[in-house]
Amino acid sequence: MANTLTGLDISSVLSGANSTTINSSNKSAGSNSLDMDDFLNLIVQQFQNQDIENAASTSDMLNQLVQMTTIQAISNITDATTMMYTASLVGKEVTIGQYDKNGKLEEIVGTVTATGTYGGQPVIFVDGKSYSLSSIMAVGRLPDPDPKPDPDPDPEPDPKPEPDPTTPVTT
Repeated sequence: MANTLTGLDISSVLSGANSTTINSSNKSAGSNSLDMDDFLNLIVQQFQNQDIENAASTSDMLNQLVQMTTIQAISNITDATTMMYTASLVGKEVTIGQYDKNGKLEEIVGTVTATGTYGGQPVIFVDGKSYSLSSIMAVGRLPDPDPKPDPDPDPEPDPKPEPDPTTPVTT
């Protein structure tokens, strides 16, 4: 019984044979990100599979939990701010950049009628079509490019005026 702890063989616990698997069914295929549930599962696994002679520090784990909670709160604030920004665009004219079949950038100007999310990404609706928030080139209409160049873009500066001989020079 020297090599067992509450009925489990220590060597099998250390090798991970009795560990539970982390449920990742809610993750999209190919996702490399961890969420709070994954983090909590990792902490539980670390406590369950720790070496009794070298136990994990609870203060280190608590610090990790606080850091993960802080990151999650910042992420939630960022998401809320992005959604508030997209909602503020409703009723405003925007210029959207989209590439056509030939790879040429096409500018679409229209009024935002609604906003939302699609696949976790913020979208806007212009003229009944959805566009990614990142495709907005400008709020408003971009100025037309100037077709004719300025005839004299950099005129020569005026020559230095000659000093007045009646004015005293100070040194």
